[in-house]
Amino acid sequence: MIGLEAAAVVVAYLAFGWPVLLIGIPALIGTAFVLLFVHLSEKPRARLQEARAARYEDAPVPGGLMSGFFEVPAPRAVVEVDRTRA
Repeated sequence: MIGLEAAAVVVAYLAFGWPVLLIGIPALIGTAFVLLFVHLSEKPRARLQEARAARYEDAPVPGGLMSGFFEVPAPRAVVEVDRTRA
């Protein structure tokens, strides 16, 4: 992502000159800061996920409140009534 943005700044610099750098360089630095922040914020989330997974011996049951809502119910068995004995 940083490479593509840097390439875009270089191409814009070659096409339009130095004024492009007034916008391009701060945008490039801002993107680097955002990616660094996201990378650093993922480490605690991953540790929390591992701690929650280690809390249970068995894996939690998949699904939730609406887990069977869209499943087609199995057809019921049809009971035949013997009407000859009535």
